[in-house]
Amino acid sequence: MKLVLHFLLLCAYALPAVSQQLGPYSIGLSPKVGSLLAHRETMTHLVQNHSKAVELEFSRQDTSKNAWSSIYKYPSKGLTLQFQDYGNAAILGQSFTAFRFTKFCMYQSEKWGFIDFRLGNGISYINKKYDKFNNPKNIAIGSYINGFVNLQFSYTKHFNRFFVGAGVDFSHISNASLKAPNQGLNTITGFFTTGYSISKRRVYDQPIYPKDVLNEVRKFSKWQFHFIFGLKQNLPDHLASRNYGIAALQGLYRIPINNVWDFETGIDLVYNEANRWFYEINPVPIYQAFTAGGYAGMSLSLYQTQIYFGLGVYGLNIINPAGWVYNRTGIRINTNEHWNLSIGIKAHIGVADYLEWGLGYRF
Repeated sequence: MKLVLHFLLLCAYALPAVSQQLGPYSIGLSPKVGSLLAHRETMTHLVQNHSKAVELEFSRQDTSKNAWSSIYKYPSKGLTLQFQDYGNAAILGQSFTAFRFTKFCMYQSEKWGFIDFRLGNGISYINKKYDKFNNPKNIAIGSYINGFVNLQFSYTKHFNRFFVGAGVDFSHISNASLKAPNQGLNTITGFFTTGYSISKRRVYDQPIYPKDVLNEVRKFSKWQFHFIFGLKQNLPDHLASRNYGIAALQGLYRIPINNVWDFETGIDLVYNEANRWFYEINPVPIYQAFTAGGYAGMSLSLYQTQIYFGLGVYGLNIINPAGWVYNRTGIRINTNEHWNLSIGIKAHIGVADYLEWGLGYRF
């Protein structure tokens, strides 16, 4: 049941905004080769041979000529399936990943080709995880089901309906401390790609979108509140690992900067049951598990989705398990004018603390 819950929640994290997509379909195949990155000294034993992967990408260009497709100059959206070997089959095994993505065009020319930036996230199944007795050296991944994030830069040249290209990408998988250990796996790869479009890829030719259309898709409310909950496992030390509940209330004030970017600042009040057991065999008093902090960050609007990230500093942090500075990143999906759903990762200087699931209300 736990794995099913993880799967459904990570699927929600992978969902991009829905849009009316009227452009050409395409399919691409990309073999990759690169390296596993030992982002901590304790992980150097995991890096052995080259990491290899192959992905199959299905996408469709949004040429619907609405405000969003104009702002992002005919972006593409789609689904990718990927198989990856980390160059250490005995300890890390292989992963199978499905993720949704949005591809933003940075440069486009029918003559010279296209330079794109792709942002994707989804779910990954890895067939080797930490096991105290059978696989104790895998200190990176403690669960079979994990979240997946991918960043990619690519160049493609189109010859009518066929295209070829190359690029570089970065991938990360982890479970956001739902299951210890959770140091995660980071890989960087170079790749070659080739594919076919059912119809020719369109170069952006839409005139500047009218302001009234932009106002319609960017209905803005400066105040919003989120109720956040989560689960976390402490690393096994004096106690065996188990899940602890987390509940938080966040108030945000958002200031629009331009058509897609907003600045946001607010306050976080968090109750973290895992903190009560962090140092002790018996739990400390409940009030010591509360933390409070001030937060500031940025959010990027993409159709009905917001991608957010920022930093915070605790003003109340009695247990202090991971320091006074925290950061977070995640996705909010606006379901209507007032409500949104969110899922993100709260961390301490890049080390994941727990996965945040949120329900938000905009005034």
